[in-house]
Amino acid sequence: MSALTTRGGRLAIAVAAALVVVIGLAAAGAFGACGSSGRKGGRPSAAVSSSAHGGVAHATAVAFARSVHPRVADTWGEIKGREFIAGAFQQYGYFPRTQEFIARTGRRRVHSANVIAVKEGESPAQLVIGAHYDSVAAGEGYSDNATGVGLLLEAAARIKGRRTPYTLVFIAFGAEEQGSLGAQAYLDAASGLDRRAIIGMIDLDAVAGGDDLSVMSRVGEPTWLRDDALGAAHSLGIDLGTSPRAPGRAAGTMQAPSDDLVFVDAGYPTAVFSAVSWEGSRGTHMAATSELPGLWHSPDDTVARIEKTFPGRVRRQLGNLSRVLEELLTSELEREP
Repeated sequence: MSALTTRGGRLAIAVAAALVVVIGLAAAGAFGACGSSGRKGGRPSAAVSSSAHGGVAHATAVAFARSVHPRVADTWGEIKGREFIAGAFQQYGYFPRTQEFIARTGRRRVHSANVIAVKEGESPAQLVIGAHYDSVAAGEGYSDNATGVGLLLEAAARIKGRRTPYTLVFIAFGAEEQGSLGAQAYLDAASGLDRRAIIGMIDLDAVAGGDDLSVMSRVGEPTWLRDDALGAAHSLGIDLGTSPRAPGRAAGTMQAPSDDLVFVDAGYPTAVFSAVSWEGSRGTHMAATSELPGLWHSPDDTVARIEKTFPGRVRRQLGNLSRVLEELLTSELEREP
């Protein structure tokens, strides 16, 4: 089939154009320089690293949500979502690979894929940083999880030329909304050597839009990775909590299903970044806010609705988490024995 004559081909052109705009804005300094000199290298990753934290993540999330939705697993939308992400990784100097898989959920077979980019570190020990890129049919999937995708791509770009103590494996997971199928497929396909090299997993799931920034782990798992993230935030003067107000839950833990749970079940420590709201919301829905209860998986999860209701919030939250991630990924971690 000709890419120019298919629905997917037309969408691919729109996605590529959106990606070019985001990278061009970073290169032009549209997000503000974070260094005193404002000098930028010739590569897009250098342009991102010299821009203000969160600017590229925010612009990417907006472009991703608006240009590719819905992104339901095993649809054209999800396919174009991973094309967007693979293109961004390539622009930032990575050689991403697409890991296709077929999994069963109930009576249905799902064909999806993960997009994986690796940044070699000074150690073969691997830290996995993941964000799912699929969505439900309602809304644009802006908070859940275009914001996580934007943060994942900005973090990858920022540390591309930096020293990192560990090898960093950036993964955009497919089919999370179908039961974390992409995360499971990744671990199922990993060699014994790669599985032994993994020291932990950072999950970026709905990282902006809620009232409070939070990092959580699961009940009963080691908390050192979560605690290292809290320490990084504290050193930067960033308010990052562990959601002690969560009704009926232990402080700093989460129960909602997400890609981290696959890694927890395999015995790995995890840290889940999210923007959560506990007070003034209906029940314990993690994505609810006092103004937009039940934000996740709803028609309200759009760029227009969230940006109008919370002007500046998403960009500010992404900026803070971008700083925390950069600090965390370029530092020696205080790991439990």
